[in-house]
Amino acid sequence: MATLTVPGTARPWIERLARAGYVAKGAVYLLIGVLALQAAAGAGGRTTGTAGIFKVILRQPLGRWLLWSIAVGLAGYALWRLICAVIDPDGRGRRDWRRIAVRIGYAGTAIIHAGLAWQAVRLALGRGGGSDDGQAESRTAQLLDAPFGQWLVGIVAVGIAGYGVAQVIKGFRRDAETRLHLDRVASDERRIVLRAARAGLISRGVVFGLVATFLARAAVHRDPSEAGGLAQALETLARQPYAPIVLGAVAVGLTAYGAFQLALARYRVIVAG
Repeated sequence: MATLTVPGTARPWIERLARAGYVAKGAVYLLIGVLALQAAAGAGGRTTGTAGIFKVILRQPLGRWLLWSIAVGLAGYALWRLICAVIDPDGRGRRDWRRIAVRIGYAGTAIIHAGLAWQAVRLALGRGGGSDDGQAESRTAQLLDAPFGQWLVGIVAVGIAGYGVAQVIKGFRRDAETRLHLDRVASDERRIVLRAARAGLISRGVVFGLVATFLARAAVHRDPSEAGGLAQALETLARQPYAPIVLGAVAVGLTAYGAFQLALARYRVIVAG
Protein backbone atom coordinates (compact mmCIF):
# COMPACT_ATOMS: atom_id res chain seq x y z
CA MET A 1 0.00 0.00 0.00
CA ALA A 2 1.53 3.30 -1.07
CA THR A 3 2.29 5.94 1.54
CA LEU A 4 0.80 9.32 0.72
CA THR A 5 1.68 12.69 2.18
CA VAL A 6 -0.38 15.71 3.11
CA PRO A 7 0.66 19.15 1.78
CA GLY A 8 2.63 21.12 4.33
CA THR A 9 0.08 23.95 4.39
CA ALA A 10 -2.55 21.53 5.64
CA ARG A 11 -0.54 20.14 8.55
CA PRO A 12 -1.30 22.85 11.16
CA TRP A 13 -5.03 22.41 10.53
CA ILE A 14 -4.75 18.66 10.77
CA GLU A 15 -2.87 18.96 14.06
CA ARG A 16 -5.51 21.31 15.50
CA LEU A 17 -8.32 18.99 14.43
CA ALA A 18 -6.52 15.99 15.92
CA ARG A 19 -5.89 17.72 19.25
CA ALA A 20 -9.48 19.01 19.40
CA GLY A 21 -10.60 15.45 18.76
CA TYR A 22 -8.56 14.10 21.65
CA VAL A 23 -10.05 16.78 23.93
CA ALA A 24 -13.61 15.87 22.90
CA LYS A 25 -12.96 12.16 23.28
CA GLY A 26 -11.31 12.73 26.65
CA ALA A 27 -14.25 14.77 27.94
CA VAL A 28 -16.74 12.07 26.91
CA TYR A 29 -14.79 9.26 28.60
CA LEU A 30 -14.18 11.32 31.72
CA LEU A 31 -17.92 11.88 32.12
CA ILE A 32 -18.73 8.22 31.44
CA GLY A 33 -16.12 7.11 33.96
CA VAL A 34 -17.12 9.59 36.67
CA LEU A 35 -20.83 8.73 36.42
CA ALA A 36 -20.06 4.99 36.52
CA LEU A 37 -17.75 5.51 39.50
CA GLN A 38 -20.52 7.38 41.33
CA ALA A 39 -22.91 4.53 40.54
CA ALA A 40 -20.41 1.96 41.85
CA ALA A 41 -19.98 3.95 45.06
CA GLY A 42 -23.74 4.36 45.54
CA ALA A 43 -23.37 8.13 45.31
CA GLY A 44 -25.79 8.75 42.46
CA GLY A 45 -24.51 8.61 38.93
CA ARG A 46 -25.41 5.90 36.44
CA THR A 47 -23.94 3.58 33.86
CA THR A 48 -24.27 5.03 30.39
CA GLY A 49 -22.57 5.27 27.03
CA THR A 50 -21.90 8.06 24.60
CA ALA A 51 -25.57 8.71 23.75
CA GLY A 52 -26.39 9.08 27.41
CA ILE A 53 -23.43 11.39 27.98
CA PHE A 54 -24.52 13.58 25.07
CA LYS A 55 -27.88 13.99 26.80
CA VAL A 56 -26.17 14.81 30.09
CA ILE A 57 -24.10 17.49 28.34
CA LEU A 58 -27.20 18.90 26.63
CA ARG A 59 -28.91 19.40 30.01
CA GLN A 60 -26.04 21.55 31.36
CA PRO A 61 -25.91 25.35 31.18
CA LEU A 62 -24.90 26.23 27.61
CA GLY A 63 -25.31 22.52 26.96
CA ARG A 64 -26.22 22.91 23.31
CA TRP A 65 -23.04 24.86 22.62
CA LEU A 66 -20.99 22.34 24.61
CA LEU A 67 -22.52 19.53 22.57
CA TRP A 68 -21.70 21.35 19.33
CA SER A 69 -18.10 21.65 20.55
CA ILE A 70 -17.99 17.92 21.28
CA ALA A 71 -19.43 17.19 17.83
CA VAL A 72 -16.81 19.34 16.11
CA GLY A 73 -14.04 17.69 18.14
CA LEU A 74 -15.26 14.18 17.33
CA ALA A 75 -15.52 15.09 13.66
CA GLY A 76 -11.94 16.35 13.83
CA TYR A 77 -10.85 13.09 15.42
CA ALA A 78 -12.64 11.13 12.69
CA LEU A 79 -10.83 13.15 10.02
CA TRP A 80 -7.50 12.62 11.78
CA ARG A 81 -8.03 8.86 11.90
CA LEU A 82 -9.04 8.85 8.24
CA ILE A 83 -5.79 10.64 7.40
CA CYS A 84 -3.93 8.04 9.50
CA ALA A 85 -5.58 5.29 7.48
CA VAL A 86 -4.30 6.90 4.27
CA ILE A 87 -0.77 7.98 5.21
CA ASP A 88 -0.09 5.73 8.27
CA PRO A 89 2.09 8.36 10.01
CA ASP A 90 3.07 6.10 12.94
CA GLY A 91 4.32 3.28 10.72
CA ARG A 92 5.79 5.10 7.74
CA GLY A 93 7.64 2.73 5.45
CA ARG A 94 6.29 -0.49 6.97
CA ARG A 95 4.08 -2.53 4.65
CA ASP A 96 3.59 -5.84 6.42
CA TRP A 97 0.17 -7.28 7.23
CA ARG A 98 0.19 -5.70 10.69
CA ARG A 99 0.35 -2.19 9.27
CA ILE A 100 -2.46 -3.03 6.87
CA ALA A 101 -4.54 -4.21 9.84
CA VAL A 102 -3.69 -0.99 11.70
CA ARG A 103 -4.81 1.09 8.72
CA ILE A 104 -8.07 -0.81 8.56
CA GLY A 105 -8.47 -0.13 12.28
CA TYR A 106 -7.88 3.59 11.70
CA ALA A 107 -10.55 3.61 9.00
CA GLY A 108 -13.01 1.81 11.28
CA THR A 109 -12.30 4.27 14.09
CA ALA A 110 -12.87 7.17 11.69
CA ILE A 111 -16.27 5.77 10.71
CA ILE A 112 -17.29 5.19 14.33
CA HIS A 113 -16.33 8.69 15.47
CA ALA A 114 -17.92 10.30 12.43
CA GLY A 115 -21.12 8.50 13.47
CA LEU A 116 -20.74 9.78 17.04
CA ALA A 117 -20.20 13.32 15.76
CA TRP A 118 -23.35 13.05 13.63
CA GLN A 119 -25.26 11.68 16.62
CA ALA A 120 -24.17 14.68 18.70
CA VAL A 121 -25.17 17.07 15.90
CA ARG A 122 -28.63 15.50 15.62
CA LEU A 123 -29.14 15.75 19.37
CA ALA A 124 -27.96 19.37 19.40
CA LEU A 125 -30.52 20.09 16.66
CA GLY A 126 -33.26 18.37 18.66
CA ARG A 127 -33.50 15.43 16.25
CA GLY A 128 -31.78 12.69 18.25
CA GLY A 129 -32.66 10.76 21.35
CA GLY A 130 -31.78 7.09 20.81
CA SER A 131 -29.83 5.03 23.33
CA ASP A 132 -26.45 3.34 22.80
CA ASP A 133 -27.91 -0.13 23.18
CA GLY A 134 -30.86 0.68 20.94
CA GLN A 135 -28.49 1.75 18.20
CA ALA A 136 -26.36 -1.37 18.66
CA GLU A 137 -29.50 -3.51 18.38
CA SER A 138 -30.68 -1.66 15.28
CA ARG A 139 -27.35 -1.98 13.47
CA THR A 140 -27.06 -5.63 14.43
CA ALA A 141 -30.56 -6.28 13.09
CA GLN A 142 -29.57 -4.68 9.78
CA LEU A 143 -26.50 -6.91 9.55
CA LEU A 144 -28.47 -10.02 10.45
CA ASP A 145 -30.96 -9.27 7.68
CA ALA A 146 -28.15 -9.09 5.10
CA PRO A 147 -26.95 -12.15 3.18
CA PHE A 148 -24.73 -14.26 5.48
CA GLY A 149 -25.86 -11.94 8.27
CA GLN A 150 -24.92 -14.24 11.14
CA TRP A 151 -21.41 -14.61 9.74
CA LEU A 152 -21.09 -10.84 9.29
CA VAL A 153 -22.11 -10.17 12.89
CA GLY A 154 -19.71 -12.88 14.04
CA ILE A 155 -16.86 -11.32 12.06
CA VAL A 156 -17.61 -7.92 13.61
CA ALA A 157 -17.61 -9.55 17.05
CA VAL A 158 -14.20 -11.12 16.39
CA GLY A 159 -12.87 -7.77 15.15
CA ILE A 160 -14.09 -5.95 18.26
CA ALA A 161 -12.65 -8.68 20.49
CA GLY A 162 -9.32 -8.38 18.68
CA TYR A 163 -9.35 -4.62 19.16
CA GLY A 164 -10.05 -5.11 22.87
CA VAL A 165 -7.13 -7.52 23.20
CA ALA A 166 -4.91 -5.03 21.34
CA GLN A 167 -5.90 -2.31 23.82
CA VAL A 168 -4.93 -4.51 26.76
CA ILE A 169 -1.60 -5.42 25.13
CA LYS A 170 -0.86 -1.75 24.46
CA GLY A 171 -1.58 -0.99 28.11
CA PHE A 172 0.92 -3.56 29.35
CA ARG A 173 3.54 -2.73 26.71
CA ARG A 174 3.45 1.03 27.39
CA ASP A 175 3.10 1.83 23.69
CA ALA A 176 1.80 5.28 24.61
CA GLU A 177 5.25 6.37 25.79
CA THR A 178 6.69 6.26 22.26
CA ARG A 179 4.04 8.63 20.86
CA LEU A 180 4.16 11.37 23.46
CA HIS A 181 6.44 14.38 23.86
CA LEU A 182 7.29 13.81 27.53
CA ASP A 183 10.97 14.77 27.48
CA ARG A 184 10.39 18.07 29.23
CA VAL A 185 7.68 16.84 31.57
CA ALA A 186 8.45 16.35 35.26
CA SER A 187 8.98 12.72 36.23
CA ASP A 188 5.95 12.67 38.55
CA GLU A 189 3.67 13.99 35.82
CA ARG A 190 5.15 11.51 33.33
CA ARG A 191 4.38 8.62 35.67
CA ILE A 192 0.80 9.82 36.12
CA VAL A 193 0.25 10.08 32.37
CA LEU A 194 1.69 6.62 31.70
CA ARG A 195 -0.26 5.02 34.53
CA ALA A 196 -3.45 6.64 33.25
CA ALA A 197 -2.67 5.27 29.81
CA ARG A 198 -2.14 1.76 31.17
CA ALA A 199 -5.27 1.73 33.35
CA GLY A 200 -7.37 3.32 30.63
CA LEU A 201 -6.31 1.02 27.81
CA ILE A 202 -6.79 -2.12 29.92
CA SER A 203 -10.25 -1.04 31.12
CA ARG A 204 -11.27 -0.11 27.61
CA GLY A 205 -10.10 -3.52 26.42
CA VAL A 206 -12.33 -5.18 29.03
CA VAL A 207 -15.32 -3.16 27.86
CA PHE A 208 -14.70 -4.02 24.20
CA GLY A 209 -14.44 -7.68 25.21
CA LEU A 210 -17.92 -7.49 26.74
CA VAL A 211 -19.33 -5.74 23.66
CA ALA A 212 -17.81 -8.48 21.48
CA THR A 213 -19.46 -11.10 23.70
CA PHE A 214 -22.85 -9.44 23.25
CA LEU A 215 -22.42 -9.45 19.48
CA ALA A 216 -21.27 -13.06 19.43
CA ARG A 217 -24.41 -14.08 21.32
CA ALA A 218 -26.53 -12.06 18.90
CA ALA A 219 -24.88 -13.90 16.00
CA VAL A 220 -25.29 -17.36 17.53
CA HIS A 221 -28.94 -16.82 18.52
CA ARG A 222 -29.74 -14.62 15.51
CA ASP A 223 -31.25 -12.17 17.99
CA PRO A 224 -30.30 -8.48 17.67
CA SER A 225 -31.65 -7.78 21.17
CA GLU A 226 -28.58 -9.64 22.50
CA ALA A 227 -26.33 -6.90 21.13
CA GLY A 228 -25.24 -4.00 23.28
CA GLY A 229 -22.76 -1.19 23.52
CA LEU A 230 -20.77 0.55 26.23
CA ALA A 231 -23.84 1.26 28.35
CA GLN A 232 -24.85 -2.41 28.47
CA ALA A 233 -21.26 -3.46 29.18
CA LEU A 234 -21.16 -1.20 32.25
CA GLU A 235 -24.65 -2.29 33.31
CA THR A 236 -23.54 -5.92 33.06
CA LEU A 237 -20.60 -5.19 35.36
CA ALA A 238 -22.98 -3.45 37.78
CA ARG A 239 -24.99 -6.70 38.08
CA GLN A 240 -21.99 -8.90 38.91
CA PRO A 241 -21.03 -10.13 42.37
CA TYR A 242 -18.85 -7.54 44.10
CA ALA A 243 -20.23 -5.01 41.61
CA PRO A 244 -18.91 -1.94 43.46
CA ILE A 245 -15.38 -3.30 43.14
CA VAL A 246 -15.68 -4.62 39.57
CA LEU A 247 -17.59 -1.66 38.17
CA GLY A 248 -15.54 0.76 40.25
CA ALA A 249 -12.26 -0.58 38.87
CA VAL A 250 -13.45 -0.30 35.25
CA ALA A 251 -14.94 3.14 35.94
CA VAL A 252 -11.61 4.34 37.34
CA GLY A 253 -9.94 2.95 34.23
CA LEU A 254 -12.36 4.74 31.89
CA THR A 255 -11.83 7.97 33.81
CA ALA A 256 -8.09 7.43 33.47
CA TYR A 257 -8.58 6.82 29.75
CA GLY A 258 -10.36 10.16 29.46
CA ALA A 259 -7.47 11.85 31.27
CA PHE A 260 -5.04 10.06 28.97
CA GLN A 261 -6.87 11.43 25.93
CA LEU A 262 -6.46 14.94 27.33
CA ALA A 263 -2.75 14.20 27.76
CA LEU A 264 -2.65 13.08 24.12
CA ALA A 265 -4.26 16.39 23.13
CA ARG A 266 -1.30 18.16 24.68
CA TYR A 267 1.64 15.80 24.20
CA ARG A 268 0.75 13.53 21.25
CA VAL A 269 3.26 13.51 18.39
CA ILE A 270 1.11 14.55 15.41
CA VAL A 271 2.77 13.62 12.12
CA ALA A 272 0.66 14.44 9.09
CA GLY A 273 2.98 14.31 6.17
